[in-house]
Amino acid sequence: MFGISGGEILIILLAVLVLFGPKKIPEIARMLGRGINEVKKVQREINTEIHRYSADMEQEARKIQDSIDEMKQGMKVPVEGLAEGSPSGQAPITDSGTSQQGESKGDAARGQAEQEEDLPYPYNQKTGEGP
Repeated sequence: MFGISGGEILIILLAVLVLFGPKKIPEIARMLGRGINEVKKVQREINTEIHRYSADMEQEARKIQDSIDEMKQGMKVPVEGLAEGSPSGQAPITDSGTSQQGESKGDAARGQAEQEEDLPYPYNQKTGEGP
């Protein structure tokens, strides 16, 4: 166990017998037994805590992985829609400058100007390009 052979154990036992005497050996053995039991108890508690925390971390990791999987599924639907044609809710623009829904470039510019007015301070400023 500790790399001690039988002869070395015999020498240690003889040294304990000489140092403490035959009357104190049972007391010393009881104290050693209690100490060893206390160490084992602490070791079990530490192992229990480690397993409990690792189980909690595994549960959190599973929750995160599930939310990532949900986001992946949510992203697949719009990407597949883009692959099939124009994005949903937007009509393609023709060469004449109007969309198939009848919106002209002027109407689109007015809508964009209204959106810019709703933006917060640094984003609603004019860039100095054009009138």
